[in-house]
Amino acid sequence: MAAPRPSRRAVLAGAVASAVVAGLWPRRSFASPGDLTFVFVRVFGGWDTTRVFATVLDNPGVDTEPEAEVAAVGGLSFVDHPDRPGVRSFFERWGEQSLILNGAIIPSVNHRICERMAYTGSQVETAPDIPTLLAHAQADRYGLPHVQVGGPAMPGSLAQSLVRIGGGGEIGSILDGSILSRSDLPVQSPDHAVTDLLDAHARTGAALRIARGRGSADLRLARAIEDGLAKVGTMKELAGTVRWDTGDTFQGKVDLALDLLSLGLSRCVTLAYESSTWDSHEGNDEKQMANFIELFDGLADLMEGLASTPGPNGGSLADQTVVVVQSEMGRTPFTNAGKGKDHWQHTSALLVGPGLSGGRVVGGFNELFYGEKVDLATGEVAAKGRELTPAVVCSTLLALGGMEGAESLAEWAPITGILG
Repeated sequence: MAAPRPSRRAVLAGAVASAVVAGLWPRRSFASPGDLTFVFVRVFGGWDTTRVFATVLDNPGVDTEPEAEVAAVGGLSFVDHPDRPGVRSFFERWGEQSLILNGAIIPSVNHRICERMAYTGSQVETAPDIPTLLAHAQADRYGLPHVQVGGPAMPGSLAQSLVRIGGGGEIGSILDGSILSRSDLPVQSPDHAVTDLLDAHARTGAALRIARGRGSADLRLARAIEDGLAKVGTMKELAGTVRWDTGDTFQGKVDLALDLLSLGLSRCVTLAYESSTWDSHEGNDEKQMANFIELFDGLADLMEGLASTPGPNGGSLADQTVVVVQSEMGRTPFTNAGKGKDHWQHTSALLVGPGLSGGRVVGGFNELFYGEKVDLATGEVAAKGRELTPAVVCSTLLALGGMEGAESLAEWAPITGILG
């Protein structure tokens, strides 16, 4: 009788353990902010925060849904609806680790400008986004510091720390050489003996260049080459383990993120949650309903995957990974003639994971549906507090990841009161 085939998670756990023993990945303790890993989920188009995050059902100036009610799990309140049971079940399962950030202001109503400001904290074209900054700070520990699966890339001046992955398995094809078959001209791939010989020759050349030591700049280049070759070798060894081909589905993107984090290849993974109907200038209720149902089903799969996938040094990925869910803008409090909602400067974000004082809502919306000010030291709404500007939100995410600041941010103003 044949032995049962091991599960994929068992294979991953074995791969991680073997890699640690072999010294490919250092043994790490995920107790400090600098050791946290991140999954960023970007919702492109502008979500209606009154569907889940903004509990403003008693505000007569805001158009909300029939049958919607305010619900709470501990100290975290949210909008519940009988047609969105997945939202309620998500917060029942993960509410104690969740933090809703309400009333963040993005001073624009242009999608591209809002994306840049929301994700970088700056209007400067060369400003890196937050996951790239976090990944670059620990780039020497990860072969692929920041992997972005879909959506516009904003690495700014730190492009060396970003890897973009398409939905067609391009990276996997590069690693196994099959990408040569996509050429318009016939190309014969070399066999493994030849490629192994070429890799060995390149490594030897880098080692000789280091040994000769012809100046500091030459030495840095040689060491960078040697380090890069070592990382490529590691990636080749794992070419059949990592699910590079996402199939252009959110579940496929989640699977790739789990593999990259579990194997210690990446610190940050950004997943684009794309649907043209988020930008709901017409038929807002129907479009936002369908999108939020699908989004929270996907987030539930992501969180369950993190909880059941081993981390590189024991425990689960959920013990070390923060999930950040954002949209570049919100939607107006009132509906237009087409029963849609237009662009709005005030929005929300969802953070789930370790390092946070979870189970709470930070910020809020006033009677005009503008964002409330917040005391940065406590996270509580305060008339003399600070607006939740892009710089404040981005500073908070960097501080969560153990960073002291960034040159690309105009100001350093984290909400220290939410950092657990």
